[in-house]
Amino acid sequence: MTFVKVPLLMAVALALGACTATVPDHLARPADPNARVPAASYRSVTAGAATFRPAEPKDWRELNRQVGPKS
Repeated sequence: MTFVKVPLLMAVALALGACTATVPDHLARPADPNARVPAASYRSVTAGAATFRPAEPKDWRELNRQVGPKS
């Protein structure tokens, strides 16, 4: 096989494969009230969020020494 045939065969296979895929009912018929849909579940909107509580104030002189140039 040449390098030209391989991408062509892959494109044909992909196009034919996309035509045979089944679409779930809730996506195929969104206005149908009898279509089966996945069950709704509760997920907290703050799950995984980091807390940013106020920290104690630190000495600004020491903080400047830590980030300043070392000489």
